[in-house]
Amino acid sequence: MQQCTLYVSIQDRESVTDAIRKAFSEKTVEVSTDDRAVTVSSKKWFSKSTITFNTLREDLDPEAFDQMKRGMYGYFSQIETPHVRVQQKLLMQITALNVAVGIVSSDGIDKETFQKILEIARSVHGIVFLPTGEMLDKEGKLILDTAGESELEDFILTVSVDLIDGHIHPTPSGEARKQRSMQLLREQGIPVIDHLPVIVGDEDAVIRTKDEIVQRAIALCLIAVYSGGIAENGNVEEEREFIEGIIEQYGAEGFFTEKERAFLYNDAPDRTDTIQMVWMYECYWVLLWALGYVETLDFPSDICDVQSAIDCLRLAENYDAFYQNATVRSKTEILDQADLIYRYDWACVDARINNRPVAGGLNDEVVLERHRALNWLVRYMDADWDDVQMDT
Repeated sequence: MQQCTLYVSIQDRESVTDAIRKAFSEKTVEVSTDDRAVTVSSKKWFSKSTITFNTLREDLDPEAFDQMKRGMYGYFSQIETPHVRVQQKLLMQITALNVAVGIVSSDGIDKETFQKILEIARSVHGIVFLPTGEMLDKEGKLILDTAGESELEDFILTVSVDLIDGHIHPTPSGEARKQRSMQLLREQGIPVIDHLPVIVGDEDAVIRTKDEIVQRAIALCLIAVYSGGIAENGNVEEEREFIEGIIEQYGAEGFFTEKERAFLYNDAPDRTDTIQMVWMYECYWVLLWALGYVETLDFPSDICDVQSAIDCLRLAENYDAFYQNATVRSKTEILDQADLIYRYDWACVDARINNRPVAGGLNDEVVLERHRALNWLVRYMDADWDDVQMDT
């Protein structure tokens, strides 16, 4: 292998050069005057070997970088894989990249050199793309290849703080909410970190409209009922016929996202996709709370009351009744829960990274889906449902 590429989402872009210097401290390291190229060299008998690191930065080359990201996103999005969750997170990671480092070795990248490249990747939390089409994490484990294979059960996103939170203007309400949340987590025995940023404050937040929340809640309920039926009896045709009648009853045909419609009309849905759609009950439960149908969002240790969730919609019998009986909670209430779940999710991710049990009895799957729904409610990064990110 002569070359590979390191991709990074990082705030301090100069730290990539620092990591190269550190990894190759025993060799000669030269940086170009424009800081876009780093050459590592070592002399041998009558020859000189070099490793070059050529950097493409989003802030300096926005058009070229955007084209590169679009190409990579398209490449990995079309791969058929049973590791759907890993694939989705890799695609999210790709959208957040802001530095690409092309690495070329004159003598080829041997095992020792590759370990140094991984050392750099670990230092800057990068991912490494090989000419064979494999994307590796910072430990050298396979995230995804062209055959849809992966060595990971989950993939942890690493996103530059300025990309995640640059659009958030810190406010007194946001800071006060953060402090209240952290105090509650401490009381519950949940780890916290002071430098996890604030979320959007009351002054700037725009919550989804009642129409949006009602329609999304109905779609999530129906997709969860449908996928649950398939998971239980495996009869796609029978379950589709059943759910189509309910879709008509609530006038919900236009409420589904592109991914949801693709799932609904897939004659042989993937098992992993089916199970993921069953988890939409947890997202639906959050929206029921936001609409006043659920009194409180309890500590996220257990799955929601599925039957009660279904009954909220079933007993309404039609869209108008479900809509009229709903009262959207205040912006403050919704932001309070959004901030809490943000910090709960960080604790879950931290436990997973460090290979230890999640503290306090948190259910990391419940936390993740609540985070998805609450981020959608507060218009986090103004993303549509299919593209909602749960950054920590």
